[in-house]
Amino acid sequence: MLRLISTLSSAALFMTACAKAPEMAEPEFSDALVYVLSQFDDDESELVFAILELEKQVYLNMDVDASNPQDRALTPERLQAEDVEELTRPDRDPAFGIPVALARPSVFEPDSHRHVQMLEDHTPVEPYSPDTYDRIFLDGQDCWLDRECMFLRTQQEIVKQNLLMTIPYSCKKDFRWVDLQTDNPVEEDPRWAFIARTWNEDSFVGETGKNSIVQSYSIEIWFPRDGRGFLRDGTEVNTNEGTWTSDSNGGGTLRLLSVWAETDLGGLDVSDDMVAATTRNGIDKNFKAVESWLEENQP
Repeated sequence: MLRLISTLSSAALFMTACAKAPEMAEPEFSDALVYVLSQFDDDESELVFAILELEKQVYLNMDVDASNPQDRALTPERLQAEDVEELTRPDRDPAFGIPVALARPSVFEPDSHRHVQMLEDHTPVEPYSPDTYDRIFLDGQDCWLDRECMFLRTQQEIVKQNLLMTIPYSCKKDFRWVDLQTDNPVEEDPRWAFIARTWNEDSFVGETGKNSIVQSYSIEIWFPRDGRGFLRDGTEVNTNEGTWTSDSNGGGTLRLLSVWAETDLGGLDVSDDMVAATTRNGIDKNFKAVESWLEENQP
C-alpha cells in the first residue's frame, strides 16, 4: 500500500511513469471493488458475489500473463465519502485519492501466500520499506492461519523510503477468509480465497516537513487459480477485442491489488498519470518480492 512515489528511484522509471493511464475500469469492476472495500466486515454470502464478479472482470479486462504492468492494470472509479464512512480516517475527501488496480499471477497457491501475512518483519517483501515494516497483530494471530477464525486484524509501523521522501507512518490492515464455492455447502467443498483491506487513520508528514501521505485505502484479493472460478467457453469478449485467453485454470494464485491514495509531494509538479504509473510499478515490484520470498521459504 501507499506506493505513490516509491518507484521514483531512477530517471528510467520516471520515463516509464510517463506512460498513458490504463483503461478506465468497467462499472462492473469498479462497483464490485468498492463493495468489497465498504462491506469488508459484512456477511460472507454478500461478499462472495462481488469477489466472483471481480475475478471475471480481471480475466476479461486484463492480460494477466503480460510482462508489462500496464497490460495488467485498470483505473477504477474514485472513492466517495460513503464508501469509507465506517473507517476512522483523515478528514479529507477520498475522491482526491488516485486510483490504481493491478493484477499478477503467482505460481504459489493462496495457502502459501497466507504464511507471508504472519511475518512480523515485512521488510523482505516490501522493497520500499527496507529498514522498517513491522506488523503488529491485534486479533486472530493464533487462529487465522488455520482458518479456525475468519478474521486477522493488524497494524503496520512503517518507514517509507525513496528518492524524494522518508516518511514514518502507520496503517491498519485486516484480512479475512472467504469461501468462493457457491454450489456446494462450505464444509463439503470449500474454495478458499482471502482478502485484505488497508487504510490510514491519520495523515503523516515526512522528515523534511515538505511531503506527506494524506490518505490511502486499498483492497487486495488472493484468488485460487484452481479451475473452479471463471472459465471461458468461447463466448466471452475481452476488452478492446484483446486476444488473451487466461482464466482460473492457470494454477497458483491470481493476485489483485487496488489502491486509492493521496500524497502531497511538496509542490513537485507530477501529473496524476505519472503518480498512477509509479504506483503500479511499485505494486508490481512488491508482487515480485513476495514471489521471491516464497521461492526461498516455501512452507
